[in-house]
Amino acid sequence: MLVFELWKKILVLTVSIFALLFCIPNFINKDSLNVLPDFLSSKQIRLGLDLQGGSHLVYQAALRDQQTGEPIEVSEDQMLSLVKTIERRINSSGLGEPIIQILGNDRLLIQLPGVRDPGRAKTLIGETARLEFKHRSINVDPVALDYIEPEDVISITADDMRADGKLISELTPDDINDQTETLASFPSLVVNFSEFGADKFQQVALNLSISIALSMDAAQRGDILPPDLLAVSVTGEEELRFQVMGDQIQRMATTTRYVIALPAGEDRMSGVITTAQAREKLGTNPLIKFELRKGYSDEDIGLSGDDLKNAYPSQHQGSGAPIVSIEFDDRGTKLFGELTKDIYAKQQETGFRDQIAIVLDGQELIAPVVNTPITAGTAIIQGPDFTLERVKDLSLLLESGRLPIPIELIQERDVAAILGADSLRKSVIAGIIGLLLVLLFMTLYYRIPGLVASVALIIYALIVLAIFKILPVTLTLSGVAAAILSIGMAVDANILIFERMKDELRAGRTMLSAINIGFNRAWPAIRDGNVSTLITCAILYWFSDQLGATIVQGFAVTLAIGVMISMFSAIVVSRSLMRVLALTPISRKIRLFIASGGKEIADRQSS
Repeated sequence: MLVFELWKKILVLTVSIFALLFCIPNFINKDSLNVLPDFLSSKQIRLGLDLQGGSHLVYQAALRDQQTGEPIEVSEDQMLSLVKTIERRINSSGLGEPIIQILGNDRLLIQLPGVRDPGRAKTLIGETARLEFKHRSINVDPVALDYIEPEDVISITADDMRADGKLISELTPDDINDQTETLASFPSLVVNFSEFGADKFQQVALNLSISIALSMDAAQRGDILPPDLLAVSVTGEEELRFQVMGDQIQRMATTTRYVIALPAGEDRMSGVITTAQAREKLGTNPLIKFELRKGYSDEDIGLSGDDLKNAYPSQHQGSGAPIVSIEFDDRGTKLFGELTKDIYAKQQETGFRDQIAIVLDGQELIAPVVNTPITAGTAIIQGPDFTLERVKDLSLLLESGRLPIPIELIQERDVAAILGADSLRKSVIAGIIGLLLVLLFMTLYYRIPGLVASVALIIYALIVLAIFKILPVTLTLSGVAAAILSIGMAVDANILIFERMKDELRAGRTMLSAINIGFNRAWPAIRDGNVSTLITCAILYWFSDQLGATIVQGFAVTLAIGVMISMFSAIVVSRSLMRVLALTPISRKIRLFIASGGKEIADRQSS
């Protein structure tokens, strides 16, 4: 018996310490979580849409027969695989943890607390998620921009542009100052477009600028990705041909004129072609044509995520550097082998080193080069900027890049928080005040047993919060109501125990005997009441799962957890603490254990 009691004491102490440590992050501001030691979990309880707002999306499986187009019934395994895939994709994005629930047989409810942009959420989930492997050619033939027609160009002149964005020929007396001689200038073509033509050329200039940014990003990764070039051909008195990048094109503010830098020397400011030379070549009625020389082009070879068997983080056997290992199925092995052989042969013949672009939903993940033909169906992806975290994320995106079944969005809305941060804070404060009042009442009315119940109630609250984090449970308004209700049931269990204990003390039992018998007499009522509540929770959960009533489902789960923990706190925690007190001298002061009649009971026991 003593061993059992010691075990119970150790259990209560261990659970209490664990719950306290696990709950600490819930009472700390999110910005201060990084100060916690590593052994403490920095996660806080997840809040539902009604507490912090977010995106609410409902998808339906759109699996159809390729021949007839008729809908195909999806299996439970397919829906579960879909849930896991979307969870991995959202979690890897750093946007938080989604709340995903299967509705019926073929619908999926996705809630993203804290994400108030449904468009971003849809992009992240990907209705038509597709992972593609493309052949990226570096040496690409130019393409004429025939959609920029002669009538789109009003005039073409040559001028010098100052570093402050002003043309030399258009300087006013106010523009000439002490710094004029120190301001550099460079020869340029000034092309005046029509409004429609200016809009066309604006898109060209924007794409060229994006190309430069992509090239710089690739360079930081150690990859070679040439930027796109604009080939300019002017036919006048003489032909003038040159190429520029996106950063050599500038639109003059509030006008339809574009300034295109003429070929420059190494310092980018000393012109190879002077403005005077350019004017002579242009003549009186020049014509201009544009060609886009793309730095690369991607060719679809039919290799997709469907052909990818596995992707996982690993380490290079020689250097120990983080890498991504990938494995293809039979079809993927064949396509990937042919692709790598073609790329390697082109490199040996021309010196151009093509790449394999890996694209997820139109967004490039990575574009590794090919060092040798790969025909075994396994390959590694490595890079100078690879870290353990990047390798892990990349492997995750590759493996979960495609959805197991197609889905279509049938409902979306941006949900505003019913309780904002301020209201939630006030609700928590009100809850704490209410809890303190209950503890005060229990202590004043039941005295030492009430104090014990208060300690057990605090431990109960810590354990509940800890379990909410471990499962995890998403706390909603209905969950808050269920948690408050479970606190009331925990208090009720203690009241039943203490009333039975008082009856035994009045009957002349010793303190230890009264505690044991009181708990034993109260247990059937506590058990029956809590079990009936748990059965009700199970029924609510089942019906809500079938009907898609997430509010009721959250209430049922939260209440069930609270009821089970309340039984533990009342039967184990309270009983253990009371039996410890029964073995101390304080147990002789009966009046500290009952509100009235304590002195008479003590005198009767002593006589």
